[in-house]
Amino acid sequence: MSRKLSRNLSQNRTVSPNWKPNPLALFLAQLFLMVPVLFAMDKITPLCYLTLGFINLFFVAGLELVRFIRLVLPLSTLSLGLFFMNLFFPAQGVNGLDRAISVFLRSFTLISLSSGYILSVSPYDIIRALMQNWHLNYRLGFSLFAGWNTIPLLKRDIEIAQKAQEIRLAGRKQKPRASLTRLPITILSGAILHGERLSLSMAGRGLEDARERTFIHRILWTRKDTLYCLGSGLTALLFWVVLIGGGLFVFELG
Repeated sequence: MSRKLSRNLSQNRTVSPNWKPNPLALFLAQLFLMVPVLFAMDKITPLCYLTLGFINLFFVAGLELVRFIRLVLPLSTLSLGLFFMNLFFPAQGVNGLDRAISVFLRSFTLISLSSGYILSVSPYDIIRALMQNWHLNYRLGFSLFAGWNTIPLLKRDIEIAQKAQEIRLAGRKQKPRASLTRLPITILSGAILHGERLSLSMAGRGLEDARERTFIHRILWTRKDTLYCLGSGLTALLFWVVLIGGGLFVFELG
């Protein structure tokens, strides 16, 4: 009974009605779409690959629109800055407005595609996929796990230090130099403490000598992921060839 139950559970893990690509497959698909945009200095190429990227992120990866807007809107200020810089300070003999629009579209497309990937995939799943599918070193993988988990601990240490400082001062004003020196020392001491705990935890898990490990959360690479990567790469290449053949693609590295 236990063997049958474990087989059924493993089958349920591998077969899912709502298929989502492997995190690494989604990364490759987004990379295929970003490469032509890196070398483009026209208006049509970024718009084409931005549309393909949105289809990939929202309909395949299941990205939430609200989360995407909340992240991309602040980052898009960089694209606006590049737009106004090229508009008001164009190079000699260059149409400032035309180049500003092209630079804006290229930077906005790259920001949108990369930010969308970050929101679509859990960082833990990316690390698991790297260790299980691309054979990332276990020590490095679990170090990335621990580093990601240390961020909220450091935030907690900062909040505790600030509250303790407020209680110690009891409403009195403090010199700016004192606050600038105490807080980094507190953060550094907390980071050292968390690093010691990390080294003990990794030693306890046997990461020093282990060559093969088992995982509770399996990130599988299936045939669908292979077909998905091939389809994404061929689609991106086909669009690129059509744009070049139609004279719409303008190459510029910079």
